[in-house]
Parts: sequence; structure tokens; C-alpha cells
Amino acid sequence: MAKRSVLFLVGLVFYASASSVMADIKVTGFSSMVGGIAMRGEQYLADYPNTGVYDENLSFAPDTTIGIQLKNKLSPDYEAVMQLLSRGTNDFTVDIDWAYLNYSISPETSLQIGRKRLPLYFYSDFYELGFAYHWIRPPADNYTWQITNYTGFSLIHETELENWDALFMLYFGHEKDKDNQLLGFLSGNGTVYDETWKNMIGFVSEFSTEQYELRFTIMSSVLDRDINGLPYLSNVEQLFYGFSFNVNIDSYIFLSEFNRYERPENEKYVSTYMISLGYKIQKYTPHFTYSEFKQTQVLNGSDEFHFTYSLGLRRELNKSTALKIQYDKTTDKGVNTTITGDGELLSFGLDFVF
Repeated sequence: MAKRSVLFLVGLVFYASASSVMADIKVTGFSSMVGGIAMRGEQYLADYPNTGVYDENLSFAPDTTIGIQLKNKLSPDYEAVMQLLSRGTNDFTVDIDWAYLNYSISPETSLQIGRKRLPLYFYSDFYELGFAYHWIRPPADNYTWQITNYTGFSLIHETELENWDALFMLYFGHEKDKDNQLLGFLSGNGTVYDETWKNMIGFVSEFSTEQYELRFTIMSSVLDRDINGLPYLSNVEQLFYGFSFNVNIDSYIFLSEFNRYERPENEKYVSTYMISLGYKIQKYTPHFTYSEFKQTQVLNGSDEFHFTYSLGLRRELNKSTALKIQYDKTTDKGVNTTITGDGELLSFGLDFVF
């Protein structure tokens, strides 16, 4: 199954490339080939959304990804976009990550309808694009949610404010995920969770210059959750909001992100954040990151508190390829609820775009 899926994806690349002359299809792609081994602990959860788990044996599945993006300019105002992903965590089967139609209302404003990444985080839109950042993967303590996509529509406006490039996005949608991988893994007992986020309403604003980036996000939705086919949560309101501030001056890099999730009906409040420092030395970028996840104890007694120190090095091989190595040390301070316990992970990888 895995072999056939990879061959299908490769075949699609050649087909789309060959057809692009006639159909005006633009084909781009990316891949991360990553290996890792848990140096401490029986398991290490490195990637929450995709449930990328390492153990004491060297593995290349948890973080290895290949993606293809297809864009077809249907007319001067309409463009169709599709992104296909094949992940090691899913036995390299091919999934549709994006599939939407973009309508340009004006040079600054566009309407997008279809399936997209849920823009909760700074790196949401390019979470799988390892070449775009200096880590092996975005900090796991900060990027933890079980729902990563939505189907609906978004209105996007891009403009300039003084010396800043600005983007404003308003979006609406929903997502239903049967047998959610992350919730099932965290339960640890074979329980099947069907997760639905409906009535999503979100707003994102971004401001950037060559040296600074600011991002604000807020999203409200209603949660339904079934466990083993039986209703467990129904019409529960939830709220997510976050803030990012990044600086890139000369060779110095400062990245930060702060997020908050609230579900007042269940007295569930989660705070996550990460801070990362990097320094470019010609083709090398050593970096250090601290990330944290903290959930206060709720009515059922569950809590969650873990933090990670990461140390890594990125080496640019050329304009489209980067080699990386990273060491992560996670401390799990959960009182009644632990994830995988304390752990250490050594991972290395090659990221490239084409």
C-alpha cells in the first residue's frame, strides 16, 4: 500500500508537469526526509497533529513527508489550488490537504472556497514545509491541536500600512474527523474519538517588514465529540487566540508565539508558548528553543504540563535544500495526566523544495 501510494504521487508529478503546457498547471513540491531515535523514554511524541512517535529504534517514518501543490489559472480572476501530502505516519498514503478555489475580487482582495489549513498558528499554512524554518519541526508543545484543517470559505485582504505589509483574513467553516489519531493515541486504550468542530469563525491579522513580523489570531467554534460511537460532548463552545512576534535583524533571529485555548463549560484552559533564538553564520544557523504546554486541572481531574528544550543546527546546502540536526529534551510534569513521560530525542533530516 505504501509503495503504491508513493508511486501514485510520483506519477502524478510527472503527469501534472507534462500537462502543464496545455492546462497551464503550475507544479511545486517539497519534502522532508527525517530520521530519529528516542534516547530516553520508550516513546517520544515529536509531532502532535500527525501523531509522529519515535521509540528506541531508529525510524524515518514519524517526520518524513512529501507534498505536491498544483495551481491552475482558470481565468484572470479564478485559480484552483490543490495540495497533496504523503506522510510516514500514515504509511505514505496520499491525502488531500488543500483543495480550494481562489477568486480575485480585486488586486488586494480575494475569496477562497474549499478545504484549507486551519490558521491557528503562525506556521499553520506551511507546517509541513520544513525548508521554511530552522527546526526539524515546529515546537511540539506549542503545536498540539487535533484539528488542523477546515472546509469553508475565507475572505483575504492584503494592503500596505505606512511601511508595513498587512494581511487581514476572516474565515468560516467546519471540520469532522472520524477516529481522530491524536485523541486515540493519548487515550492509550484503543478508544475511538470522532471529533467535530463546527460554526468556526476566525480572524487573522498579519503585519510585516523586512525585519519584523506580528500576527494576531482568534477563533471560536462549537465542539462535538463522540467516544466509541456514543455522544460525550455536544455543542460545547471553545475559543482560541494567539499572538506571534518575530525579529530578523542581520544575523540574529528571534521567534515567539503565545496561544490560549478556553472551554469554560468544562473548566478547561490551556496556555502554550515557544521562544526561539538563532544566529546565522554564513550557511549555518545554530538555534535554541524553549516551548511549553500547560493545562490547568479540570473537573475530571485531568491536567497536562510539559516543556521542551531544543538545540539544533541548520546548514544550507543550496537555495532549495537544507540539512538539519536537532536534540530535544522534554520534561513531563503532569500530575494526574502524563503524555509519554520525560524523554530525549535526537533527529536529523534533509529538507528540500522543487
